[in-house]
Amino acid sequence: MTNQTINFASWGRVSTEDRQDPESSRGWQHARGKALIEPHGGRIVTEFFDIDKSRSIPLQRRPEANRLLPRSPT
Repeated sequence: MTNQTINFASWGRVSTEDRQDPESSRGWQHARGKALIEPHGGRIVTEFFDIDKSRSIPLQRRPEANRLLPRSPT
């Protein structure tokens, strides 16, 4: 274990609200992320979660993922 805390943003998605429960999906994705980073000094400090967005849709067209992505200068 490290003495330094590393802050992480969590992003998840669920493809369809009628076929998957967004809350339980968000819960297991969050728990899995925590399990992977906490042993290394990580903590989730903010979350982004898209509902009803297929994995085939580019990140830039997913509202929450797009908020997480850095903006390119235009």
